[in-house]
Amino acid sequence: MTGTMADLGETPFQQDIEKWAQAAVRVLQEVAGTYGNFISYKELATRVFDETGTSTRMLVPNFSSRLLNRVIHTCLEKELPALSSLVVSATDGTVGSGFDAVLRASGREVPETALERERIAAAERLECYRRCGADVPADAEPRLTPKYEVRVNPPKQTAPRPKPVCAVHGIQLPATGVCDDCA
Repeated sequence: MTGTMADLGETPFQQDIEKWAQAAVRVLQEVAGTYGNFISYKELATRVFDETGTSTRMLVPNFSSRLLNRVIHTCLEKELPALSSLVVSATDGTVGSGFDAVLRASGREVPETALERERIAAAERLECYRRCGADVPADAEPRLTPKYEVRVNPPKQTAPRPKPVCAVHGIQLPATGVCDDCA
């Protein structure tokens, strides 16, 4: 059978999604070139539209899921690391449940918890950095994004210092540090 994809019934959107996916792979490889880097869904869409000169009026979440689905398959076909692990929500720093498609496509089990998913994505990001030429420390370990890390492991609140108390009367000492009853 001969002819172009358009001759075979491919829609303009299907043609564009291929073009956008190729641009997304290039953008994500660039992002992965810097250790610890990641990109938001909206930033990726903007960069892809700028690079290709073509855009859509589709909402970013709907567009991103279709785009990243194609990126997932492109990465598998080209034996690239899971570049979609670099795309996170600007709000909370997570890859979200859409990342499960990466795991399904590569024949891996979908994790039971969001934290497990984010840890798998962190490991995939580390692999992306290594394979895309980032200067990765030899002892580097997978890291959650800073926003998600704070959510999962909030900074420890230090307990307030106990106020000094009079040893004789058991009452809190004034600012002078001398008990009014003892003075």
